[in-house]
Amino acid sequence: MHRRKFLQSAGLLAAGAAAPTILPSRVFGAQAPSNRVTLAFIGTGRQAYNMNLPEFMAVPGVQVVAVCDVDSWRLGQAKTLVETTYAKQAASGTYKGCATHRDFREVLARTDVDAVMISTPDHWHVPMALMALRAGKDVSLEKPITRYITEGRLLVTEVAKHKRVFRVDSEFRSLERFHRATELVRNGAIGTLKTIRVSSPKEEFPQEAAIEAPAPAELD
Repeated sequence: MHRRKFLQSAGLLAAGAAAPTILPSRVFGAQAPSNRVTLAFIGTGRQAYNMNLPEFMAVPGVQVVAVCDVDSWRLGQAKTLVETTYAKQAASGTYKGCATHRDFREVLARTDVDAVMISTPDHWHVPMALMALRAGKDVSLEKPITRYITEGRLLVTEVAKHKRVFRVDSEFRSLERFHRATELVRNGAIGTLKTIRVSSPKEEFPQEAAIEAPAPAELD
């Protein structure tokens, strides 16, 4: 499912979305708060900053209202991107309507957030997605969705139980050129397919003993 379709089909829209300090023209009429999907970003690293945030903000009918990260530098960078982007669309040229959170549970507790985009390290994907579903949020989740089959089954069960919209952020499955390549292979364009080799990066960890060090000041 594309980002656009996800946002168009995401659950009930929040009627009480928090109003920004300076209202851009798009909050009226068809773009009124009651007609928009409000979205929060959990995890604001390079994938979220360079890809997910810009693409979601380009979708009509969606507004990013909050960003969340344990790294204050990345958090501030994401907030600036959101407010700069929306300021360009405002008649006043200014916008200050993006909240920041260090704890993702604060985001899930917000009643003005319809859906979340989770762009965190892999081991957080399923725990955060499950908590979001149980909090009544629709979920867009970065790949890989899960690390284990058991996690996947649990996630499927929770999506059905809570009747939420769920999508994985794996755009390569949606690109026309990959569909075309698959069609060619299946129709014998490269001859009889005899072998398929699949690989994934091997995780390498240093063998030396970990050195204790204080957490960086910007990291929660």
